[in-house]
Amino acid sequence: MSLSLWMYFDPQGLGITLSLSAALLALVLVITNHALGRRLPGMHQAAAGVLLASAGFAMNMLQAWLSPVLGMAVAVLLILAGLTLVLGGVCQLRALPPRWGPLAACCLVGLGIALWFGVVAPDVRWRIGLLSLLMAGLALRLVRTAWNETRTPHQAGMRLLALLGVVFAVLMGARALAAILGRVESSVSLSPVNAAAVLTAGMALIGGVVGLVLVLSGDLMALVQHQREHDALTDLLNRQGLRQWIERLPPGQPLALGMVDLDHFKQINDLHGHALGDQVIRHLAGLLRCCESPACRTARLGGEEFVIIVQGQKTTQTLASTLEGLRERFRRTGPLPGSSFSAGVAHGTTASFEAALRQADAALYRAKQAGRNRVEQA
Repeated sequence: MSLSLWMYFDPQGLGITLSLSAALLALVLVITNHALGRRLPGMHQAAAGVLLASAGFAMNMLQAWLSPVLGMAVAVLLILAGLTLVLGGVCQLRALPPRWGPLAACCLVGLGIALWFGVVAPDVRWRIGLLSLLMAGLALRLVRTAWNETRTPHQAGMRLLALLGVVFAVLMGARALAAILGRVESSVSLSPVNAAAVLTAGMALIGGVVGLVLVLSGDLMALVQHQREHDALTDLLNRQGLRQWIERLPPGQPLALGMVDLDHFKQINDLHGHALGDQVIRHLAGLLRCCESPACRTARLGGEEFVIIVQGQKTTQTLASTLEGLRERFRRTGPLPGSSFSAGVAHGTTASFEAALRQADAALYRAKQAGRNRVEQA
């Protein structure tokens, strides 16, 4: 390869440029995550880990202008601390307990290797070989943790992290082998192995930030979708969410519907205030949510009006009995003792959902006309 072409693959120039780029992206991620209220536990740790690793990476590229302790030992400590923070943060993002003890031990082992084979008894082959193997091990642990993500909103970002971890681990393994064979003179010497390792490490840092951004954006998209389909006060399905759930059911699926409406709710707000009225609504929503299952959903249609839907044949009588039990529990356990609700029950199919809803509403009206605090069937 000609000298002019080698200039573009200078490990020092590549490393400093890529590490600064990764650090800037990680800083933006930290600021964004903070502005969003730190929704995802572990995101701050992972982003901070990229910042630390980027700083150590840049310091390692400048080792010719720094003392051996700064250029090797401190740089290695920052890189390993950054990798362990990323790994611990990814564990927290997956709701797994991070094993900080073993991760801290990896940092100490790496620091010992850098000090001994870089300062006390300098040996490039052992220093680069052992440190490369240690980093490859951490990368493989990250791959295993990120790849097993099952939550759809987070999968794309986690899979990207895992893919980058595989590439980084393979390159670190190749670098360790090259060091053992005496093909690497130093971390910044001009060689194909160093150029590939530095390019891969820098791109892995940048790609890691991109993966974390994908995790954060996927979580935000899931939040937006949830807010679009759920009621803000009770977290039950709203009208849109209910209709989308109905549309996903098999055509002609038998349904039992229960329309539920609080009795004298306007008087509750007028006499006791809207804060207590909201408590009453949330309490009723909590009782209805206890009935939910893969075959049953509840929704708040608006104001003090709710609906509960159960799939299957011959469920109308069962639903009426369930609502009778909930009515009694609500009267005894609510934030306003003695408050009650009325309900109307009807049956239909997914194809005749709107008609069944009107029938349940008509039964609810009869319950109101009959004195309230009762369940009527269509």
